[in-house]
Amino acid sequence: MNILVIDAGTSSMRGILFSEEGKQLSVSQKFYRVTYLPQGWAEQNPDDWSMALRGILKETGRMAEAKGYSIDALALTAQRSSVIPMDGLLNPLANAVMWQDKRTEEICRRLEKENGTIFPKAGARVNPVFSGSKMTWFRENQPEIYGNTWKFLVVADYLLYLLTNEVGTDLTYGSRSLLMNLEKGEWDEELLELFRVNKEKLCPLVEPGSVFGALTEEMAELLGCRKGIPVITAGGDQQCGAIGQGVVKEGILSVTAGTGGFLIVSAKEVPQNLQQNVICNAASLKGQYILEFGILTCCSAFDWFCRSFYDGWSYEAINAEVERSPAGANGCMVLPYFQGRSTPDWNRNARGMFANISLDIRRCDMLRALLESICYEFGNGIEILERYVEVSDIYINGGLTNSEPFNEIQADVYHRKIIRMGSSDATARGALIVALNTLGIYPSEESAFTALNKGREQKVYLPDESRSGMYQQKRCSMNSWYTRTYA
Repeated sequence: MNILVIDAGTSSMRGILFSEEGKQLSVSQKFYRVTYLPQGWAEQNPDDWSMALRGILKETGRMAEAKGYSIDALALTAQRSSVIPMDGLLNPLANAVMWQDKRTEEICRRLEKENGTIFPKAGARVNPVFSGSKMTWFRENQPEIYGNTWKFLVVADYLLYLLTNEVGTDLTYGSRSLLMNLEKGEWDEELLELFRVNKEKLCPLVEPGSVFGALTEEMAELLGCRKGIPVITAGGDQQCGAIGQGVVKEGILSVTAGTGGFLIVSAKEVPQNLQQNVICNAASLKGQYILEFGILTCCSAFDWFCRSFYDGWSYEAINAEVERSPAGANGCMVLPYFQGRSTPDWNRNARGMFANISLDIRRCDMLRALLESICYEFGNGIEILERYVEVSDIYINGGLTNSEPFNEIQADVYHRKIIRMGSSDATARGALIVALNTLGIYPSEESAFTALNKGREQKVYLPDESRSGMYQQKRCSMNSWYTRTYA
């Protein structure tokens, strides 16, 4: 059996055709771009995703036909909390309001006084990233669009509709809305009333890892496969990425250094001592949860710096620049909050700052200091997550982990052994693992992960004791600087 995994990220969509043994049979990728507007707004035309999906299906179908591969099922994973208002004919009424968008900050400030009600039910503090406040924004600022909206969809819902003509959303996306009762897995009447969102405008909730529907005739023709093959909702991209990294049982921590940064551990139940310094969401593992610590700018901050100060440089040359600066970046320090801070305190007023700059500080020192600061914030997250789950192993992935210097900094800052798998397709592989369990190929996600990763290349990074001590002091200094600035 061969399974096509669709992975719809923030900057591109990929389609990877896998065998049930985890071998990549074909890869297709389509790029698109978020439109960033004044005042922190971020939007995208839903046609971008529709065209990308159709293009991937066509390309994958051609490659499969040329090599004689069958396509027996699809699995979908996607970014989690961008919102598209759709009319009764399931046509978009406006551009999607993206997960990075900050137009709801005032609404969130107003709702923060209700955190005592919202957090215990929804598993997260009020914040502008999650989808609920975006729906509130349409009601208050574009009432005509809100009134004409039949359903609010996230990106995964839209793609699943295009593939199957069915409407729904799985619990992983519902848990990123602040409108769902996390433990019950249901839309919550009290939360809906607080956000002033009508329940009938929300999609029915389904379990992640379930067969969402059957592939339509139109999409089957594009893909060159038979009509009606199963389409599986594998859950949100970070949930799937964690599974692809091995977070299939408690104690394993996934660190993703992508556009944003994410730390994820699995939990069998919502911790009784849960505080408002982490996010608790539904996992792609049925009946389980994830605890998450997030950083709003990771690769995006690195990319900004490279565009601004190393325009035209190769990735290899930039890595060499990092290594020109010693550990500690000659004292240069950074606060890495270029779009505010998410967990643990959701400080939307925080900003990126460089400090301790003297005349002998070089461009490479500032670059290294930026990477070190991202690792310090990850280190803060690890410390917080270990209050709830004892961490036994740390796996790293994401675009920044292609940088050897960055991975060495991570190991030193965390003062822990870290492991990078042989390729950067953790999200797609996680969705594949979910699908293989759903289709009965393996009896559990854990057994699927073990089977798919036999003999797979891994690279281990070990901490340097002397650097770890210095980095611990610098992490404390960064935290003190943040507290003095924003207390």
